[in-house]
Amino acid sequence: MKAYISKHCKIVFALFVLMNLAACSKDFLDKSPLDAVSPNNFFKTASDLQIFVNGFYSRLAPQYNTQGGTGTTSGGNSNLALDANTDMMIVQTSVTGSLNRWSASSVADDSNGSWSGGYASIRSDNYFLQRANLNAEKTDAAAHYIGEGYFFRAWDYFRLLKNFGGVPIITELLTDADLEKLYVPRASRYEVAKQIIADLDLAIAKLSWKGEGPAAISGRINKEAALTLKARVALYEGTWEYYHSKKGSPFAMTGKNGVEFLEMIEPTVLQIINRHGTKIFTAAGDKTTAYNQLFAQKNAANIDGVFLYKVYDAALLALSHNFFFKILDSGPSITDHLVDTYLNKDGTQQVISANYTSTLNQLGATLDPRFRQTVWTPDRGPLNQLQGRGGDGDPFRYPIIASQAPYTSIGFTSTGYRNFKGAVLAQEATKGETDDVLMRYEESLLTLAEAKAILGTITQGDIDKTVNLIRSRVGMAPLNMNAIPAGTYREDLGFDPASTPILNEIRRERTVEFALEGFRLDDLKRWAVYEKVINGYQPKGALLQEFLDYYNRTPAQVLIDQGSDPTLYSQIRKDGYVLNQFNLVNDNNVGRFDNGRMNPWFKIADFRAGGRGLYIDPARDYLSSIPLQQIKLYQANNATLSQNPGWN
Repeated sequence: MKAYISKHCKIVFALFVLMNLAACSKDFLDKSPLDAVSPNNFFKTASDLQIFVNGFYSRLAPQYNTQGGTGTTSGGNSNLALDANTDMMIVQTSVTGSLNRWSASSVADDSNGSWSGGYASIRSDNYFLQRANLNAEKTDAAAHYIGEGYFFRAWDYFRLLKNFGGVPIITELLTDADLEKLYVPRASRYEVAKQIIADLDLAIAKLSWKGEGPAAISGRINKEAALTLKARVALYEGTWEYYHSKKGSPFAMTGKNGVEFLEMIEPTVLQIINRHGTKIFTAAGDKTTAYNQLFAQKNAANIDGVFLYKVYDAALLALSHNFFFKILDSGPSITDHLVDTYLNKDGTQQVISANYTSTLNQLGATLDPRFRQTVWTPDRGPLNQLQGRGGDGDPFRYPIIASQAPYTSIGFTSTGYRNFKGAVLAQEATKGETDDVLMRYEESLLTLAEAKAILGTITQGDIDKTVNLIRSRVGMAPLNMNAIPAGTYREDLGFDPASTPILNEIRRERTVEFALEGFRLDDLKRWAVYEKVINGYQPKGALLQEFLDYYNRTPAQVLIDQGSDPTLYSQIRKDGYVLNQFNLVNDNNVGRFDNGRMNPWFKIADFRAGGRGLYIDPARDYLSSIPLQQIKLYQANNATLSQNPGWN
């Protein structure tokens, strides 16, 4: 908490000015010399405020600047693996450490970057808001940038809430004499959520709508983004309190059932609906690409339903992102838990037999069209023949399994399920300029549907303007809440057999719609099903035989493939590959389960037949530990900072 002491304020101010010089408009050169800039004479014009708050934007998304990596929603260098810490995606052939907690110590960490970084950001938020509210001109433009400041403080406290639950709330600049305020005890999670909502209400009142005033600048926060975040926070805290209370978990909020937050959602989302109606991205009616290409737009400024997005300009960057390589995987691999969640196109549930025989092409032909727009299917042809690729790169119709030597492609998958969502069908490589979608209309619509389903107030009209609007853009069968096809709601996929079918179907819709966008972990925790999904889980992949049939050629077939009669070629030769470098051998360089699906971790005993699978401690791992350094610092100042359940 020492970071709040005012003697650091000048350092913070100077750093932010220096950080933002490159991003400033040219009129910055007309301002006072840097050595004449002070907090009292800087925070006056809207331009001043914009310059300072620009430094906050890096918190919103990973900095996509390399082909590899496994970025997270809080940092990293790749957008490939936002769900890699969940049941729906694994990375390469190593077991996901955050989900394999059999021998994890319950001794709290001495420090935690999420805690220290979170409060460092909040210190900057508080500094900006205090100075701007004191000194800024009374114009709509200045008000907008102050609104951005409130948005970011809400964003930063929300990240702390998700990591730690209740935390100390500090919303002002403090001096050395403010020890009682510096070492305040943890507020309850309910109080933190209320503070976040209060900041967002201030942001909503001050921010411009997308395309208006300062919000017309590409990539800036707008009123829609603040409304979306308010609905997100209300759903998160409302469902956390609702489900953890029903379950009687150690993480329940005593005396609260979440209804207060859930009831905030409808009036919040209706403000967005009243402005945007049914406008979502439809790719001009092309149902085969509308979902996939929403995430591959070079200019999201005028894309219906995209509220907040990150802008890239390769001309201004030494090394831009590589959305071009998004579908090469480089290790992050989709699992059976996502694939098995999809419905058939007609709205009926898949039949997952004991002997798995579904090929990728069969799944693409029969499942919800979003499956084929999320997962690569071989009928598309070789990867290097995609529109915009020009024959370069990976010549295979199927992704390479693991890192099969001697072919040294950087693009492989350990489950056979390759990402295709947001494929950039153009040559942009390290000079990528595809905008990164951060907040979109569909989230608010499904938030409304989920809240009303929990409250028991949902109607078919609500379904039509939320779930069915989203389904219609890809040609998926509409959902009739009074005629939901019979089926089983599997706990291991995150469903609640005790809940109503409509509520489970909305959970399914959310899972499918936001696949690989970084929502899954939060959903499992707020639904209080984290251990139901993770414990004992052994990730599975596609049908291994399908890949064996493609890559493995007999010596006789290799000779034919080297001949001159294309009518006799194998599929891999037809796809342009001549050498015989592959030999996939079960239990050697690949593995499979008894039902025929790939086993990416087949060399590890816990993930073979009879093995323990993954594990998290349901009495501990819903929240991170409070850093011991902070607890000791409180004790040294005669104050108390309590620890989270399950941690020592």
